[in-house]
Amino acid sequence: MNPQPFKVAGQAYITSQKRTSKRFFSLISMSCLIFLALGLLLSACGGSAQSSNGKIELTEMDYLGTEPANTEINKLIKQYEQEHPDVTIKRTAVPIGSFTTKVSQQVASHTLPDILVMDNPNLPTFASTGALTQLDSYLTGDLASSKFYGGSLSTMQYQGKTYAVSTGNNDLALYYNKKMFNDAGLKPPTTWAELQADAKALTKGNTYGFALSAPATEEGSWQFEPYLWSNGGDLDKVDGPAGVGALQFLTDMLKDGSLSKASLNWGQADVLTQFEEGHAAMMENGPWDLSLLKQAKVDYGVVALPAPSAGKKTVSPLGGEIWTIPQTDDTHQKAAWDFLNWLEQPKQITDYDQVQGYIPPLKAAAQDLLKQNTELQVFADELNNAQARTAKVGEKYPNISQQIWTAEQSALSGSLSPQSALTQAQQKIDAIVKG
Repeated sequence: MNPQPFKVAGQAYITSQKRTSKRFFSLISMSCLIFLALGLLLSACGGSAQSSNGKIELTEMDYLGTEPANTEINKLIKQYEQEHPDVTIKRTAVPIGSFTTKVSQQVASHTLPDILVMDNPNLPTFASTGALTQLDSYLTGDLASSKFYGGSLSTMQYQGKTYAVSTGNNDLALYYNKKMFNDAGLKPPTTWAELQADAKALTKGNTYGFALSAPATEEGSWQFEPYLWSNGGDLDKVDGPAGVGALQFLTDMLKDGSLSKASLNWGQADVLTQFEEGHAAMMENGPWDLSLLKQAKVDYGVVALPAPSAGKKTVSPLGGEIWTIPQTDDTHQKAAWDFLNWLEQPKQITDYDQVQGYIPPLKAAAQDLLKQNTELQVFADELNNAQARTAKVGEKYPNISQQIWTAEQSALSGSLSPQSALTQAQQKIDAIVKG
């Protein structure tokens, strides 16, 4: 799989679910045990089974069916089964475009698997249904909350309680072409003013000074959020000075020619192509591009995204998957946790994150990986200030995100001023928050 920090718009997000009580799920689990005693199938209870010889079968579902993640997950599952011969794990990889629809159907029919892997912004949507197991009591010792980066922990929680474990995160940083900077006698920018000045100075011919992804999808919101958050804005309050200032900054760069109008249609892979081919002196992108750039033999450097001004910190959104345990009986819940606990151990999580281009959410594991790949240090440092996209708005995020990218499109295309675009967005966001 070409690592992506999130799943782009177009997939069906679920904006509301009827809450199902834990007592109901307990009754379902009790019924399943009765059926088991009678020798009947357990498929109606989520697909779990326990054979007559005591061997446990766990079911797992994810959307990671493309390479290289697909092979790595299969390898890890096989390794776990070899080390735990009393457990088998039946994995199902669902196409990404139909994943959330599939999960919502399973929530409604109470047929969720024992282990469910999802994109981290989807956690509030499904945790709010009552279908996921709280994991706080399991987070002890090496997996205590304090062992995780604060940003990573925020992707695992809903309303202050933990419903998932992260297997890795990514965020955004600034890549720059070293040769172009050296030739121009410039240093990598640390503030917005420096970024704008450097981008303008490096724009010439068919080369733009700066490239980012600003399409009418989640990618547009994802790459705009560092500017909004770093300037003091919030997703539920975008039309104030902080939000308008952030959008005005990008709009000004497009007006002075240092940011291409094609950004309105570029995905992150397109931005990478522009940078690889020398058509962009700088780009905003994530750690998944490191290995690709080495293959392209580009002389590049990576620094933190510039802050609005000196002394301020950049706040990046977080990508990456989270692993959850839907409500089930105690036997399968404990067995599912044993697998997740094993997966979080340094060897397994480091192997997985190296393949995915992620940074381990656990500080100790991250430091071990950084010794092998120092270029990840910039992205790891940002995990101290990064946050989940849903941190404040919860399950409202997908609909709010749509208003963010719509406003960005309106401003960058010139159809509305940043203020007007965000005023319109705020009106809809207010309705979403109240709804």
